[in-house]
Amino acid sequence: MVSFEDDDEKIINSVISVLDAGREKYTFQEINLKRELHHNGIVIGLERREVIKNNKKIGLTYTEFEILQFLAQNPGRVFSKEQIYDVVWKEPYVGDYNIVMSHISHIREKIEDDPAHPVYIQTVWGVGYKFNGRANAE
Repeated sequence: MVSFEDDDEKIINSVISVLDAGREKYTFQEINLKRELHHNGIVIGLERREVIKNNKKIGLTYTEFEILQFLAQNPGRVFSKEQIYDVVWKEPYVGDYNIVMSHISHIREKIEDDPAHPVYIQTVWGVGYKFNGRANAE
């Protein structure tokens, strides 16, 4: 025999589940509303998929843009090469992560004033990479 307490608990759990799903959807929509990221003279246009620095458009490949966008949307957070690969390529990688390093090197050559001393994408030795959250984010 089912008690009323069991029914009440099921209803409460169902309502909580719906509210959690709504909260996740709202958070996702809120993130998507941001159309541009501004960092220390660089503008990353998320909808147009373009990067502007000093009023000049910088040409990035699809993958370079994906990496830059991912890091810039999470300023200050350190990601391993594995994490970057999993997110950008949308699959787990079981090989050499030099491909991530190579793409980051190409991005730095395009967006940094001095790629040997990067301001935007910084290496955290032994861990991975981060987007400099203190690059005067606007």
